[in-house]
Amino acid sequence: MRYKLPPLNTFRAFEAVARHLSFAKAAEEMNLTPSALSYQIKTLEEQLGVQLFKRMNRAIDLTTSGRQLLPGVEGGLHSFSEAVARVTGKPEDSILLISTGPAMASKLLVPRIYRFMDENPDIELRISASFNLVDFSRDEVDLALRFGKGPYPDLHAEKLARETMTPLCNPQIAKKLQTPADLKNFTLLHDETTLVLPETISWKQWLEQSGLGRVSWAEKGLRFSHADHALNAAMEGAGVWIGRHVLAANDVRLGHLIAPFSLQLEHQACYWLIGQEKTFQTTKAKCFHDWLRAELETLVPDLACP
Repeated sequence: MRYKLPPLNTFRAFEAVARHLSFAKAAEEMNLTPSALSYQIKTLEEQLGVQLFKRMNRAIDLTTSGRQLLPGVEGGLHSFSEAVARVTGKPEDSILLISTGPAMASKLLVPRIYRFMDENPDIELRISASFNLVDFSRDEVDLALRFGKGPYPDLHAEKLARETMTPLCNPQIAKKLQTPADLKNFTLLHDETTLVLPETISWKQWLEQSGLGRVSWAEKGLRFSHADHALNAAMEGAGVWIGRHVLAANDVRLGHLIAPFSLQLEHQACYWLIGQEKTFQTTKAKCFHDWLRAELETLVPDLACP
């Protein structure tokens, strides 16, 4: 069967512009001048007989025809890449870019990432630590590790672990905490990164559940905009953190942090690995997914999801 198709380079140009929604960024990625890239898009539009992009003053967007064409072009380029990899024996793309929050990067991934690298020497792992939301259709991100409630529309999402919260402090302070009432004598450390989540757990909720009821000092203390900063402050003896068990599990395992009380409240949010369905089918994504699940099952067996 013969295929009457426009040149392959015009499809590559179309996919790059659609992903970036920028002729300049797409041209830079493909090592072309903006005029050369525009010519390829124009060629494709003329051969298909449709307009693929809406050209506005300072922005562009896909037309209805462009949106209809994009999934097929993405799938076709991905199939080409996989076919070449099978023939040459080389990975279709050795770079795996993971987006996650700063605290999860520093406390969950970084301390054990060397094991992933040892097991997968052919994969070049890159970690982007940011609170910014990811647009998988435009950003060059493969997967995102997130703490949230979901759902994540139009994306594939794998639930990795549940989360519980409890007071955490260094061993020296832990020795001085006999009952929850003793917390009044120490600085309370607040993690404000979870306040954007509905039904989050704060010192107020934990102290009420502990049997103390409502106390006037529940809102006092130090507040942090990064969870790992609050965690590090607790390790250094600055106070007691109402902390996330999974996030602190490695430091608890090493004895840097101690949970002085048994009461743990389950958070409504969970840890998720999210991305496009097609990305989860790649070898590099499967390797990372399986490795991360195994790490969590070892680190927090009671909270890891099967």
